[in-house]
Parts: sequence; structure tokens; C-alpha cells
Amino acid sequence: MTFVGCRPDSRIVRNSVTGAGARRCDHRTARGRVSPAEAGGWYWGMGLRPIVRDQGHVRSSSRRFADATSSRFTQDLAAPPRLRGGARRRCPNYLHITKRISMRLRRSVRRSAVLCSAFTILFSGVTAVAGTQVAAAETITCRANAGVFYTKPDTVLQLDRHNEPETGARSWTGNVTIGNTWAGKTLAGPDGRMYLINDNGDVLRQRWLATGWENGGVGQIIATGWRGVTHPSQRNRITVDSLGDIYWSHDGILAWLRYDETTKVWTDRLIDTGWATTRYDMIVGAGAGVFYARTPGGDLHRFHYDANSQRWIEYAKLVGAGGWQNFSQMASAGGDVLYTLDKNNGQIKWYRYLGGGTWAPGPTVIGTIGADWQLSVTTDDCKLVNTGVPARPSVPVRTNAPSIVLEGAGGRLQHFYVDGFGRLIHGRQRSDDVTVVEFTVVPGHQAYTGTPSAVRLADDSLRVVALGQDSESRTSTLAAGTTTWPAVSGFGGWTPDAASLVQRAGLGTAFMIDDLGKLWARPQDGGSKQYLPWRVLPSSGLAGDLTAVVQGDGIDLVARTTAGAYTKATYANGALSAWTAVSGSGGTGKLAGAPNPDNSLEAFVTRADGAVVTQREKADGFSGGWVPLAGLVAAGPPAATVDSGGIVHVAVRANDGYVYTTEQSAPGSTNYKAWRQLIDSRTGAAYQSATDPAVTSVSGGGVVVTFRDVDGVTYAYSPTPAAAAAMRSASVPDGTAYRGGPLPRPSF
Repeated sequence: MTFVGCRPDSRIVRNSVTGAGARRCDHRTARGRVSPAEAGGWYWGMGLRPIVRDQGHVRSSSRRFADATSSRFTQDLAAPPRLRGGARRRCPNYLHITKRISMRLRRSVRRSAVLCSAFTILFSGVTAVAGTQVAAAETITCRANAGVFYTKPDTVLQLDRHNEPETGARSWTGNVTIGNTWAGKTLAGPDGRMYLINDNGDVLRQRWLATGWENGGVGQIIATGWRGVTHPSQRNRITVDSLGDIYWSHDGILAWLRYDETTKVWTDRLIDTGWATTRYDMIVGAGAGVFYARTPGGDLHRFHYDANSQRWIEYAKLVGAGGWQNFSQMASAGGDVLYTLDKNNGQIKWYRYLGGGTWAPGPTVIGTIGADWQLSVTTDDCKLVNTGVPARPSVPVRTNAPSIVLEGAGGRLQHFYVDGFGRLIHGRQRSDDVTVVEFTVVPGHQAYTGTPSAVRLADDSLRVVALGQDSESRTSTLAAGTTTWPAVSGFGGWTPDAASLVQRAGLGTAFMIDDLGKLWARPQDGGSKQYLPWRVLPSSGLAGDLTAVVQGDGIDLVARTTAGAYTKATYANGALSAWTAVSGSGGTGKLAGAPNPDNSLEAFVTRADGAVVTQREKADGFSGGWVPLAGLVAAGPPAATVDSGGIVHVAVRANDGYVYTTEQSAPGSTNYKAWRQLIDSRTGAAYQSATDPAVTSVSGGGVVVTFRDVDGVTYAYSPTPAAAAAMRSASVPDGTAYRGGPLPRPSF
């Protein structure tokens, strides 16, 4: 058996358990066995599984050992290889294992590998960005070899297999011709899939199996109209990742596309903007949602998009500073293993990114082809063990969460809440009377929790977002003038608490706090109106209870911290300000906030003793004391908003179960009127609430207050005509008088 870099009588030995991908030449004794002394006294325990390469195949001991105690193993040091200039690279001890065991040969067994060290790639023309160190969890698993496809200018398609995708050693199985008339742009996908994009925009899918083409070589046209991809300036701006998802940069955007081979249906998303060719001229998929983008100047950036949670796990991280413009093409076997084609000499060079800004030793020249050939590689032949994608957190099911209410077209109220069965409910006011409301269930998913979030769009359509009990947020949009909701669609997230959706300057932004205490934002694109992926903002130690208040200069965000305090930052133009403490309140639960004309925040919280306290933000933050709004003991957090006349209104559920309201004496005043029980002024009737109240301002003047009782019945109260007129003139001597009561019970 002969291996690259070894004597003819040597064998390659690996460690598949610890992930050691570096190899040694195991010069065996004449008996073909290694003595215990040579083994260094170290023995392999039961159940561990060495893997040994033998003539391009993998021999695996994944079956139970017949006689583990009689097995022989070796352990020694690999000679440290030399770097340029004669310096030696110091590597840790490798555990090299051999085992005499009869196993059948299998090509598809996966191998684990971890390179001995990581360092900055220093060679002519290409520079990698240095990092601190490589985490031990940065391991990779690969199939026995990686399928490498060549499309020649004469439209011949050839296949070779690289035996060492994880280490970059130059070892191939041999090139074979597998097709003809492959004229167009060729892309490899996972598990032998090949895609051919023709000049006319047709996309043809085929799949190479172990010995031939699937379905007798008859391909399927899975898309049409993809014109322009074969143009020289566009050929490198489309790629496939290891999941089979397509990333396509065109017309200044970056699109994500997924084809369901069972239903024959495409799903697509806008995931980024600003992708002109002057920014990135090449993109290559390199893992599950992982891809690299190259600038015309030769810098290399790494991206990681998790399609399930719809998050950017990593965004435009600079991992290569210059030199990458020397390559006419790049392809990947997955697992951040890159194959590049030098445009000057046709050399195929191997790279492997290890994470943390570090690269495996290299590059390695592993072959040479025509510089005008197309290079593509099966995209899932290698995978990272630690993918870095989030896990779904557990979601506490919250019963009797508050409703949200907003003003729709024509001044009609729109109610949203999650009922006791976990359904997302929409209530639509049908007349000028706030108690005449028709309810419906938003179709689709039926297991929600918490309080939904909703906005009214510029065209009077309604968009709602609600948290599923599986941690995923879902959304639906009701077109203006219609009453039938489309089924919800995934909005990603994967958080334990509900997202907050707000709208400012005609564009929406969603915010959420994940289970690690970080704040994320999902902005709406101004052109397409689609929501871009979630992106993490500078933050840590947040515990939830997020409040978002729209101001003239941005969106104020307040959250509770893991220490039980409150902290505030402002989001504007895609950036987050520094966090400032909102200290000293002794508050519990969610903070309520209302905007002031000077863009400061009027804050309200309920203390542990049930007192509702308030403080106004100053130029230097929340530096003043908290002032109690005396007169009741609250049983939950307050709700607050500002009406069209500039007066701040507050509502809270007291410990007697009834809802009470108060308001400023005048716009901008620090004095508040006495608490008043929320009653129907026409009848004097009051009703107990099972939820904390919700308040919203209305264009007719004043605010509307809503809550639900223990039977799930919604109550709504609006100002009396006289009170509304008085509030428009900012003159209500004794407090707002309301009228209203119970709404019809939902009939479903």
C-alpha cells in the first residue's frame, strides 16, 4: 500500500474518536504487529472506533470488537513538519491507532479530523485574517472522498474524487468522463446532485449515483427564467450549500432559494441588499448555510445564514485580506473546505477555514486543470460537527397574556390575542361602537403563547407576529379591505419570549431577545417590503420583558436584565446606541413607556410592593428618582401610551381585579390625576380582568383600554364624546370618562 508522503511499506493511521485528522506513516514490524512496548503502554477502551484508510477505501471498526483486549495499538509523535524558512511547526502528540480486525470495505463511512494547529496563511498574494485560537469543538467529518466535477469548454463533464478533503493531501481516485453537452453554468449540490443552468434560463437537475446517473440520466427542468447566470460577469454569483439551498446574488440583492423535490415547489427569501458587483463578485457555498463572498479587491468574507431560525449567525466576517482575486473560481466540499482555481496557471489549491479567523496550514496545490474549465464539488462531502446553529429554547406557556389593540382603517379597532387553546385571534370592529367586534382565528399554526405584536401598514393592511410554543415566531398579513387571513408563515426567531413588531417612518422592525440574553433585530427592506434576516445587536445579560417605543429620532428599547434591573438603548438606522441603566425602581415585570415631545421616555413600572412608580428620562439618562402614583396596589405591570393631544395615559390591573386609569394633568406635566376605576359611564358597570390591560391612542382623541376576563371575553372602553373633545384640547379636569363593556364572545 503506497500513500503520499509515506514509504511503500507504511500505512496511514487516523483517530476518528478524538478527531485527529493529521496522519502518520505507521512503519510496521515484520510480523505486521506492534509490541506493547512500542505502543507506549496505552490501550484502547471498549467501544472506541478507529478508522484506517486502505487503498482509497475506509476500513471502519464501528462494529463491536471481537477481541478488544488482544488488539494492538501505537502511540507516538509525528515529526513536526517544516514551514517556509526552515522553521518547525510544533504539533501536539497524535494518537495513532491500528487494529487487526476483519471488516468489509465501505466508501461512505465518515471520518473526523482536527488539524494539529492553525495559523495565518502566508504565501504569495493571499493573506488570511489571524485569530486567537481554534476551539477544540471545531471538528470536521468527511466522506471517504470528495466528488470534484470538471466541465470542459467542449461541454464534457468529468468526475474525479479527492481522497483527502479534510487534510488537503494530493490524492485522487482518477478522472472519468460522465457526461457530454454540459453547456452552461454547472453547479454541484449535495449527495451527487448536479445543476445545469442554460443560456435560456432553464435549470436542469440531475444526480450522480455511485455508478451512474439517476433515472437513466434523464434530468428534470426545475426552474425557468434564470437568464443572465451564464454571463461571464454573473457566473460566480450563484452557489449551492450543503443543504441544497441556493444563494444567488443578482440585481443588487442576495436571494435564498430552496427547492422541495417532493412537492416541486420553490421557496425564496430576500436575505440581503447592496450586493452590487462592486461589492462582491464571487460567492461560494461552504457548509449548511455557510458561504463566502469575495470583493473585487480580493478580500474574503464569511457568512452563515440559518434558514430555519432565519438568523444571520455570522455576517460578512473578514477572513481573508487580499489575494483572493487571483482565483477565477471557488468551490467547496462543505465544512469550510475550499477548492480554488488559479486563473493564471489552472492550479487547484486547497484551503480549510478553522473558525476564529484561523486557517489550516496551506494552501496545498492538489492538481492542475485548464484555467477555463468549470470547477464544482459535491457540497456535503464534509460537514462541521459543531455547526453553530441555535437550538430551540423551551418556551413557558403563558395563559391570560394581554391583548394588543391598534387603530385600523376608518378608525376601527383591531384586537389580537392568544386564547386559552393557543389560537391566534383577530377581532375586527364593525361599527362606530367599540363593543361591536367580529372575531376570527388566524389560520395555520394553532399553538401560540404570549402577547402578539401587530402593525398597520401604509396601505391599511395589517401584519401580525405571534410566538409559537415551539419558539418560532409566525406572521401573516391581512390585505386592506379583506377579512380572510392567509395562513401564517414562519418568521424564525427561536426565542423564549414574543417578538415586538413596531413601525417607524413607514418601515417595520421586529425585535426579540434570545435565550442567551442577546437582542436581535429584523428590519424591513424599503424596496421589496420583505423582512431581512434577524441580526444580533450589541447586547448581553438581557432577560426579556422587552418594550419598544417609537420616537422621533429612533426606537427606544427597554429590557429587564438577568440582575433584575432595566436597561435602555435606542435603535436608529440599523444601529444600536450604547445601553444605559434604568436603575433604582425596584420594579418587577415589564416596563411601560410613552414618548415625550423631546424624544425622552416616560417610564412606568410596578414595584414589588404593588406601587406604580414613574420617572422621566433626562439628557443624562434616568438620573432622577422614581415617583409613586399613589392610590392603589397593582397586581401586574402597567400599560402606557400618549394620545394625540400629547397627554400620557396609564392603565393597570389592581389587586382587587379591576382596571384603573390615570393620566397627566397636562402635556409634559409630571403630575398625574387620581386613579379612576374603569367603568361604563352610562351604566356604572365595572368588570374584573384576568389579564393586564392594553391601551392605544386613537385619532379621534384619547385612548382605548382593553382587557379580557377569566372566560376569555374581551372588554373595550373608549372616551365619551365629551371626554374625547376635551382631550383634543388637552383639558380634562377630573380624568377621562369612558364608555364600553364586554364584546361578543367568539363563536368558534
